[in-house]
Amino acid sequence: MIFKGHFDPLLAPLDFNKLTIFTKSDEQKDIRKEYFYKDNKVSKIIDYRNSIISEYEHSDDNFVVKFYLFEDTIDKREFDSIKKFTYSNSKKTREVLINIENEKEIKIYTGEFEYLGDDLSFERYTYNDGEEYRIKHEWNKAKSINNIIHLDEPDKVKYTLNENGYLIESLHFKYEGSVKKTIYEYKDNKLFKLIEYPHLEYKKTLLGKIKITGEAQFMDETESYYFENGLLKEEVVKDFETKEIVNVLYYYYE
Repeated sequence: MIFKGHFDPLLAPLDFNKLTIFTKSDEQKDIRKEYFYKDNKVSKIIDYRNSIISEYEHSDDNFVVKFYLFEDTIDKREFDSIKKFTYSNSKKTREVLINIENEKEIKIYTGEFEYLGDDLSFERYTYNDGEEYRIKHEWNKAKSINNIIHLDEPDKVKYTLNENGYLIESLHFKYEGSVKKTIYEYKDNKLFKLIEYPHLEYKKTLLGKIKITGEAQFMDETESYYFENGLLKEEVVKDFETKEIVNVLYYYYE
């Protein structure tokens, strides 16, 4: 889910053809992802970390993504699956996942999406065996809290936004008593710092509020820096406690 102030590489903000995300050492550049663009839309993504190639075919607002897997080289790739997306008034209304098995298309699920005004309110994924996976989205009146409830598993997510609609905190409850917390800070209407607490212990008070009971460990903070034209330049990942640099991601546009 993309929020205001967050850089989205799926939307080319300027007329360029390629974005490369990489780390580098004294010896070499380590490419993480490559994004290719055509007509201000993404046409292909190569994810070197997960060995996946995603090829996009656009038709008006709708599009199809074909996924290929590779191991040692992108030249030796295997056609794996397809996702088909249907949009109406710039809102996603349908998603279909199809696997490729023995050169045949096997539909895995169909996703349907409902809205209240401009806000996503419900997701339903129906699998071929009849199983359903449902997600409910609830907003408060001020549009400052978005609760996402996975009705068929224990996962819950709570997003908190500021008065300008920028995401400032997310809480991901994976199971009772454990939560992943992420804090977001902004400068000049762009994400500047992201602080992740991967595992916190909590309990609920009598009023239903969340109270953190355990100390955070293994936290990271990421600082984002931008070019003058507003494009993301680099992300610096630091250890939250020692402030030592753990990693740097560089963004290069062509």
